[in-house]
Amino acid sequence: MGLVRTILVLVILLILTHAALMYAGVGQGANVLTNAVYSLGTLLESPAAFLLETITALQRYLNPKSFYVVAFSAAALYFIIYLLLGVGRRA
Repeated sequence: MGLVRTILVLVILLILTHAALMYAGVGQGANVLTNAVYSLGTLLESPAAFLLETITALQRYLNPKSFYVVAFSAAALYFIIYLLLGVGRRA
């Protein structure tokens, strides 16, 4: 279970790095590392984008076309999964 939680933390960090690169204006083709971050970030954010597009009640509050809404929603969803995986864990 510890390995899954570690992977989730790395996924969250990758999504936040993707958002930071977009905010800083670093283009996708800057180097191989940014290409990897952009492509993996887009892939990992796609479930959140799908949820935001399909749940119409959320569209009143969140814009599913905004990159930052999708990125931070994806990070929040992965963080919730991270927390749920640790709920029943004993010390």
